[in-house]
Amino acid sequence: MSVYLFATVLLAAVAALVIPRLGYSPGSSDLLYVSIGLAGGLAAFLLVMAYGARRTAPRARRATQSPELGAFAANLSTPAVLLDNDALVFVNSAFLKHAHWESYADEIVGMPFSNLVHPQSLLDLTALLTQSRDGEERTSGSLRIAYGDGSFRLHPVTALRARGSRMTLLQFPAPYLSADAQRSEVQLLQHCQEAVLQLPQALFRVDRELRLVFSNPAWRSLVRAVGSDAELKLFSSYFHPEDAETLNARVKVLLDGHLSELVTEARLIRADNTTAHVELRCHAVTNDEGILVGAVGLATDISNRRRNEDALRASRRSLRTLLSNLRAMIYRGQNNRDWSMEFVSEGCFELTGYEAIELIDESRITFRSLIHPDDREFVWNEVRARVLAREPYELTYRIVDRSGQTKWVWDQGCGVYSARDELMGLEGFIVEVARRQMVEENANRRLTFEHSTGLTSVSMLIDRMEFSAAISLRTALPCAIFAINVGELEQVATRFGQDYADRVLIEFGRRLEVTQGQLNCAALLDPHVFVVLVVDFSADALGWCGNAQQLAQRMTTSPDAALDELRDNLRRLIEAPVRVEGHEFRVSTRVGCASIGDGTIDPKKVLDHVLAASGWEVGGEAGADK
Repeated sequence: MSVYLFATVLLAAVAALVIPRLGYSPGSSDLLYVSIGLAGGLAAFLLVMAYGARRTAPRARRATQSPELGAFAANLSTPAVLLDNDALVFVNSAFLKHAHWESYADEIVGMPFSNLVHPQSLLDLTALLTQSRDGEERTSGSLRIAYGDGSFRLHPVTALRARGSRMTLLQFPAPYLSADAQRSEVQLLQHCQEAVLQLPQALFRVDRELRLVFSNPAWRSLVRAVGSDAELKLFSSYFHPEDAETLNARVKVLLDGHLSELVTEARLIRADNTTAHVELRCHAVTNDEGILVGAVGLATDISNRRRNEDALRASRRSLRTLLSNLRAMIYRGQNNRDWSMEFVSEGCFELTGYEAIELIDESRITFRSLIHPDDREFVWNEVRARVLAREPYELTYRIVDRSGQTKWVWDQGCGVYSARDELMGLEGFIVEVARRQMVEENANRRLTFEHSTGLTSVSMLIDRMEFSAAISLRTALPCAIFAINVGELEQVATRFGQDYADRVLIEFGRRLEVTQGQLNCAALLDPHVFVVLVVDFSADALGWCGNAQQLAQRMTTSPDAALDELRDNLRRLIEAPVRVEGHEFRVSTRVGCASIGDGTIDPKKVLDHVLAASGWEVGGEAGADK
């Protein structure tokens, strides 16, 4: 106040000296002179008071343009500032104290608020203010704020704009913690330190110069360090020279901000000069200003895993070499009619003439198409039966290779099952068999057919024919042989495929099973010819015929007519329609017949005669088997 009084008196004195020079004579009225002096002094007093008010309350300047926001900001306990567009018109004491701007309160009020924001956050500030001007009353974000000590710190911020006002209030979260919160923070920091020290994984940190600035006990145990080393060593010095340069380059890429995470492997050289393979996982570290200052990471010893992987790779190389040199086709496929392949070894080329990729790609060729048409149904039924019985399968069949050559192969495999006992596929190997095994396979095929139809084998048929001829020689009992030629099955195979022809053939065999008895029998002599031996002509033995009683009586009075009628019954039995998967097949047959009346005729010659009568060529394969 004394300063204000002194200034008033000084201004009054100046007015007294200046007024006479303006035209007032010493003789003028004293009252007028005094009045003018007092008026000048009062004006000076008011100017000084106004300037003093501005000095003592700088943070309230222009806040009256939005009194509600100004009052709200002044009473906030958290840091807050009031902006007019970008100009800083008010700051509360909490902001000044927190940001260390208490000594510069007069300077910051009135300046652009962007001066207190880090250049990297200017776009965020613009977006925040723009959103608040677009009608959003409250928006949130984060800004990196300048502190009075020259540092920058990232803060979350909320913008509040009053309706009908151009003022924007920026509010920052409370920076102060309660005593309980401070104790919790100290405890959390202590727990973090204990966790780092007790962490079983090796933890490390490097600076921008790639020096190791921190490591936990697990790291020292990993490198087998002895004692303490206060010197900051280069991180790359712990690794094999062949890996150190590559590791440095990758870490620098991380520190340049081009990677968010680095995962790599390297050979670690321990203090005892032993080597360990480690996996490194690193992340970049930033300071409060967002500047990359180093990297932190974990090192995991993967030496055992690498040894196992190396052993597995060596084993795979050995297996691959073995499979490539093996004169066999190793396969894994699905249990379907196409025998879809998932894996085929290189031996398939020598066996089939096709590359492995061709057999795996079903759009090119399927393995089923390589199987001989006459063997496809046999292979399917045999493998399916063994798989259903949970048994390994072993069979021999024919394939047709790329050049059209027919080869006999031996296939041995088994089903592959999941943990829930579900069939996942088939695994096995296929090799080409020697020529001498073909005769054995023909016999096995007949046994398989006979097992499915119940018919007699060819060898047993021949034995019974010779036995019946001997009995006929002694007793003069009749003995008849019938040959049923079903050669028209080839038309079924041509139109519908060999699978259908095989199933029709099996149905014929099952029908002829009714002709068998203690003395009578039937057999498949050839894929197109059945042979029926009839020795017992009683009504019971001929019960499969519609007129069995009359046939039995007629055999004693007119044997030739009875044999003709018996032949017609066999033809009707075979020529009845056969249904396979919705298709109906009728096959015409030719039936030859001959009898051994007095036992003086060779049964094999009788069989040749019967076969010729049925249209079968005696010089064919069956002739060689009889």
